[in-house]
Amino acid sequence: MSAARSDQVNAIELAGRSATLERELGLTHFPRLVEAGALDGTSVRAVLAFGRFDGRPTVDLKVEGSVLLTCQRCMRSCECRIDDAVRLAIVADGDDPVPGGYEAAVGDAERLSLAELIEEQVLLGMPLVPMHEDQAGCGKAAPTSAAIEVVSTAEKKQRPFENLRELLDKGER
Repeated sequence: MSAARSDQVNAIELAGRSATLERELGLTHFPRLVEAGALDGTSVRAVLAFGRFDGRPTVDLKVEGSVLLTCQRCMRSCECRIDDAVRLAIVADGDDPVPGGYEAAVGDAERLSLAELIEEQVLLGMPLVPMHEDQAGCGKAAPTSAAIEVVSTAEKKQRPFENLRELLDKGER
């Protein structure tokens, strides 16, 4: 899925005006988030403040919102809050030097995709293993002793030659 034309901006022009843009985006704007397992109901708000530093266009990006993911404890949806900020310098090539205090954002400054910038920051802010904050939030009780007993009996080691001595002794008689 490619970025829509209204999503692309000229960062050089916006930096020259010190413009600030606000965007509220849902899951339909984030194909990589969908691939990462985000569920319907995901929504983020971003504020992008453009500027210039050392002759380069820059963006101060603040992202907040929630990403709905599958809890790895109970396999139900859980809300993961995102509240992150980053200072980006737009560079044409990943090898270009970046001024101190900024992170590189590789892209065409004249056709910069806002959704891709925002999506990248959301991906970086997501937890590696999404879970409800506490086990009570999962809606699933802790394993009971009966469940633990079933697991322990299922894991009993098999010893195929355990009664071999008895069988050999019986054969001698």
